[in-house]
Amino acid sequence: MINGLILSKDRASQLRFLLESIHYNMPSFFNEIRVIHTSSTEDFAKGYEKLKSEEILPNIVWQEEVDFVEDFLGYLNSCESEYICGIVDDCVIYKRVSTNPEFVESMMTDDVFCFSMRLGLNTTVQNYLDPDRHGEVKLKKYDFNPVVIKWNWKEWDSTLNFGYPISLDGHIFRTKELAELSNSHKFDYLRQWEGVIAGKSRKEVDRPSMASYHQSILFSIPCNCVQDPPLISGQMFYHSEEELNEKYLNDEVISWDKMQYAFQNVNWSHNEIKILFEEM
Repeated sequence: MINGLILSKDRASQLRFLLESIHYNMPSFFNEIRVIHTSSTEDFAKGYEKLKSEEILPNIVWQEEVDFVEDFLGYLNSCESEYICGIVDDCVIYKRVSTNPEFVESMMTDDVFCFSMRLGLNTTVQNYLDPDRHGEVKLKKYDFNPVVIKWNWKEWDSTLNFGYPISLDGHIFRTKELAELSNSHKFDYLRQWEGVIAGKSRKEVDRPSMASYHQSILFSIPCNCVQDPPLISGQMFYHSEEELNEKYLNDEVISWDKMQYAFQNVNWSHNEIKILFEEM
């Protein structure tokens, strides 16, 4: 059994697109999807209320954030699912999942720390804004079966995707293991959690492998940033969270059909793409 955990702030429109992509491409994969959301203004809160009323998926449990650390750890500690998949609200499941959750669970062998939905043999671009930073990054040494690949993430630099298992961009973990890691270290916000756990996992995690499908099924669309301190975003196609929320409240949504153009020949985990809209 795999539960999904989605964290969202001020981005009901982008979250809607993510939920729609789950509806189309992995509709029965998650037992439950917990959405922990927060709003910095009344208009953003209206966006989430509107999204709840759409009922895009039947298995969502909505939770309004009160305190990030307490809410995040509280769910990890109380989640009854053996596995948990973290996803953030600017992600999209762009490719149909070809297996059931039981198959993915079977791939979580004793040596595998996480199963990544954002990585695969196709994800050769490390940084789409600066392709010269690392050049082309390819897996050259990995185990292979007809559906899944597996590699040693500790043999990779921690600044590279293939050496970075701690991510909530579509990574599946053992719930208890992730909870124990998270409870063992102090953090105040999401980026700090990721940085702290990423650093500690090199020494504290005994599982040296990551696994994924041959081709990734998820990527993020960083057209804006709601985290503090901010990440690089909106350098090519900027859409502020205020703009997207206003469009959504006025019944203009990111178009699933029109966005299919961006799902061909994917070779990155994060990429800004032109967002196309339609009337609800």
